[in-house]
Amino acid sequence: MKVSVIITAGGKGERFGGDLPKQFIELKGKPIIIHTIEAFSAIEEVESIVIPVHSEWFTYTKELLAKYTFSKVIDVVVGGRERQDSVFNALQSKVLEEAEIVMVHDSVRPFVDAKTIKKLIEQTEDYGAVVLGNMPKDPVKEVNGKSEIIKTIQRNRIAISQTPQSFWKEIITTAYQKAREVNYIGSDSSQLAEFAGYKVFVIEGSELNIKITTQFDLKLAALIYEEMNNKNN
Repeated sequence: MKVSVIITAGGKGERFGGDLPKQFIELKGKPIIIHTIEAFSAIEEVESIVIPVHSEWFTYTKELLAKYTFSKVIDVVVGGRERQDSVFNALQSKVLEEAEIVMVHDSVRPFVDAKTIKKLIEQTEDYGAVVLGNMPKDPVKEVNGKSEIIKTIQRNRIAISQTPQSFWKEIITTAYQKAREVNYIGSDSSQLAEFAGYKVFVIEGSELNIKITTQFDLKLAALIYEEMNNKNN
């Protein structure tokens, strides 16, 4: 099936600190977003990549990508106020017209591996909407507004979601359109699919597939990068 990937890069990086959004911070000599794009560019099934970015960083992103050879990065679009708006804008890109599967991935998750991506594609072909998720290691508590514990939730019934999240194109476009029509805001693409009435399935993610949002995450990412490269050498 024809697969397209939306790599969200619309954040301004307030939590990370500094003037440069976190997706453009260098990790071992290259911006984080470049590592992420490389991961998907290496997958044969992926035919195109669309990147929504904040309007202030649109030109910067275009100039950055011009320094690398990415034949699959077909379109860079201006994102919206929220991540959900940015994905919606990316879904309007003409390069997605031929896509059968659309994946949505965080630009600051550079360590998603080829085996996981291909498994996600295979599962999406069968089920239509599939996300990565990990079972929490620690006990999970539901609390109220006063920080009082209401109950302990069984860990085997909880999944901490990751990206990529993968969908048949019809499912994700319908989900985002329905949410937009009623001004429904979800935390991620899978929540919008749930809201639209679709069943979403979870397959196991990876502990290495971290989201780099803080300075600590960047230090951890450097260690992961070194470990992964040592295994490959």
